[in-house]
Amino acid sequence: MITLNEIGIDKRLHGISAEIDRGMCCHILGENGAGKSTLLQVCAGLLEPGRGECRINEQPVTAMPAPRLAGFRGFHEQNSTAAFDIPAHSYIQFYAGRKPPHDKLIAALDIGRLLARPVSQLSGGEKQRVNLVRCIAQVWEAVEKGQAVLCLDEPLQGLDVRHQQSLLLFLRELCQLGNTVIMSCHDINISARFADTTLLLKNGRCLASGPVHQTFSIDLLETCFGIKFVITNNQNALQIHPQWPSA
Repeated sequence: MITLNEIGIDKRLHGISAEIDRGMCCHILGENGAGKSTLLQVCAGLLEPGRGECRINEQPVTAMPAPRLAGFRGFHEQNSTAAFDIPAHSYIQFYAGRKPPHDKLIAALDIGRLLARPVSQLSGGEKQRVNLVRCIAQVWEAVEKGQAVLCLDEPLQGLDVRHQQSLLLFLRELCQLGNTVIMSCHDINISARFADTTLLLKNGRCLASGPVHQTFSIDLLETCFGIKFVITNNQNALQIHPQWPSA
């Protein structure tokens, strides 16, 4: 379980509290600048809050030795770049302890044909998939045991619809094994379909946290994003439509 207790960082986060159970996929949503990336860094133990505390399995994440944390917690940041012009497979293995990424991971992110290519020659979406493999390969032993925590900042950014679907289905499979995924997302309908629990941020504050059917109400979404929505239900799946101004 991941417990956030009154997390505060001056001018960025204000008193955020939430609980994310093991095996859950939690989506963090909110406008640009709402604090999603900052909160993910706190959850990953990469940023110490000025107030409050993040705990993983009752232990303060910032008190964990870095090698231990790196063994079960993977972090994927926005727009990450490789420091050296090296083949993708060497880049991944550097983080994975020189072990080759598992075939299942390569297939899920569809990077087999990219492994021999220099990272600098990949498209934006290809780099994104390679970086996701790098993140998950680092903690693969924990993933196989269902003990990993994956903190993913906008993992769908730059991915085409096929690779978005492949990633989301793969993350669902990892959660079913007991792993925990915390990710930021800008597509409300994707979150409605694939998130087990959500956290809505507004100006660094938590508007609501909990299951989708509790947090994805018209009132909460309108408060979070500042526009009006229409919500329908199609085959037990929420369909959320922003209302556009008349031409």
